Amino acid sequence: MHVEVTTLKQEKDLVPDHEERILEIIRTSDGFKRELPKLNSTNLEQENFYNVNRNYECSDKDDEFKFQGLQHMVTARQLVEVKLLDLGTLEQLRLGLKSVEDIQKSLSKFLTKSTAIAGLYLESTKERMTFTLAAKKIIIDKALALAFLEAQAATGFIIDPISGQKYSVENAFMKGIVDNEFKNQLLEAEKAVLGYLHCSKKLSVFQAIESRLLERKKGKHILEAQVACGGVIDPVRSIRVPPEIAVQLGLLNNAILQFLHEPSSNTRAFPNPNNKQALYYSELLRMCVFDTDSKCFLLPYGERKISNLSVEKAQKVSVVDIKTGAELTAFEAFQRNLIEKNTYLELSRQQYQWKEATFFDSCGKTSHMLTDVKTGLHFSISEAVEQGVIDRALVKKCQEGVITTTELADTLLSKLVPKKDLNSPVAGYWLSDSGERISVLKASRRNLIDRITALRCLEAQVSTGGIIDPLTGKKFRVTEALHRGLIDESFAQQLRQCEVVFRGITHPVTNQPMSMVEAMSTSIQNIELGIRCLEFQYLTGGLIHPQSHTRLSIEEALKEGILDVLTASKLKDQKPHVRDIICSKTKRKLTYKEALEKADFDFHTGLRLLEASEPLMSGISSLYYSS
Repeated sequence: MHVEVTTLKQEKDLVPDHEERILEIIRTSDGFKRELPKLNSTNLEQENFYNVNRNYECSDKDDEFKFQGLQHMVTARQLVEVKLLDLGTLEQLRLGLKSVEDIQKSLSKFLTKSTAIAGLYLESTKERMTFTLAAKKIIIDKALALAFLEAQAATGFIIDPISGQKYSVENAFMKGIVDNEFKNQLLEAEKAVLGYLHCSKKLSVFQAIESRLLERKKGKHILEAQVACGGVIDPVRSIRVPPEIAVQLGLLNNAILQFLHEPSSNTRAFPNPNNKQALYYSELLRMCVFDTDSKCFLLPYGERKISNLSVEKAQKVSVVDIKTGAELTAFEAFQRNLIEKNTYLELSRQQYQWKEATFFDSCGKTSHMLTDVKTGLHFSISEAVEQGVIDRALVKKCQEGVITTTELADTLLSKLVPKKDLNSPVAGYWLSDSGERISVLKASRRNLIDRITALRCLEAQVSTGGIIDPLTGKKFRVTEALHRGLIDESFAQQLRQCEVVFRGITHPVTNQPMSMVEAMSTSIQNIELGIRCLEFQYLTGGLIHPQSHTRLSIEEALKEGILDVLTASKLKDQKPHVRDIICSKTKRKLTYKEALEKADFDFHTGLRLLEASEPLMSGISSLYYSS
């Protein structure tokens, strides 16, 4: 039994503590899985917010410190009002210990950074392309190009993916970056940044929805894109603010925030150019690669799908260097000084979210673990040091805060040598959307696979050594697997008969060991189940001797007397093999042999995992501004 004694280790980045806290709010809000505080009304939220801010000691002189916002300048006082700037940092600014440029850079995500999808990255030619040009070349249709350009306009500015320059809609037309036929729609979308005018007031997207100046469905799509790109836009101050602060400012309410990623409330509205599947804007951003030249996010377009998650590789391609044609992981790009540390951490956290913890086992021995809360992967730091994968000096740097937990984990992942267990049965499933590894039981409970498919996969595991935990690769007997939650009681009752195939059968009267053939011939073992279990062994590398647990070929098994000629011929003849495994993705019926061939080898455990996708709950796909 393991007892965890430490929790999430806070990472120290290159930004001040309060700014890291703000970035953490945005990361937590991505997906909105955290329970948000419930307040009585937006007015109460605003009143509480401003009551707190009356305690901030700002003076008129602080208005002299000005920063470039999305569309116009913003003062230090305004940044303090929305908690992007704390009083300690403001005092350093007053004393000259920090410059306007320093703070401008550290808050770029909220002020001027290009965070929307700027264009396409054509995988076949490794070139960048604007959405306008892609539509002209009939790579994507005009409606799709318009949807992405509207998202740019509504989240900050129109972006040139070649130069990285940012423009207002009017300037983008003057520069020829977008066509005149899109002008009216883009000017309308830009109101999400400039503000919707109402009685001489500038209203945010949410306020425009409440005032019925903006259709609710369209407004929700805009807000989802804004939050994905760094925060809700305050049109008065011309900055992005974290969603929880936006609630306090009255730029958003908890009801909309909580359900931005709930398909029944807010449908996926941005089509993936590669397959036309409707996704949330945040999902498309996670598929993007970062261009080191233009400093923009580009959406890969092509058959290779370089940015897709893979269970066979520890880190996905997330950075492209157009000058050299190199396609890199975020960690590789950071090591080569092609991207800044904050950019690296942001890209790396799209795939993993690591925490460091210490466990005590029943003997009192400590174990330091790295665990990813997204995929379920976990590694023993102590074992990695003992095996020479990482050194103690690196671990010490992490403990002292010199490097982050993400850097320690990425260093470990980059040094892992992928392995393949060719005798592995299907050990579990991995989700292509998130990279999460799940057991067969969890896949069944999430309705990713049917009950029969789950039973067959578990029968194969038990027949070849035990129920497998796909996160660690460890195998357990049926009783222990039930205790650990890898199977339920119903599965356990059915699997106990398979366990004796691996561990050996004893005659109920003489207590003498029996071969499987003898057990089937005397009706001690069910013939259909017995042959199925032997088939699982045969397909995963050979029949398993019940005493020595060594793998045997059919010929060797015949010599050992644990197989007869009739059963051997049945195993060799694959035509009658039953198709009772249903593919989670294609819904086709497969034999177990076909399922093994379809599976991927996990880079961590070396075991076979089948790919699965969470069932989409959204309705009919719609474009960004469809009504």
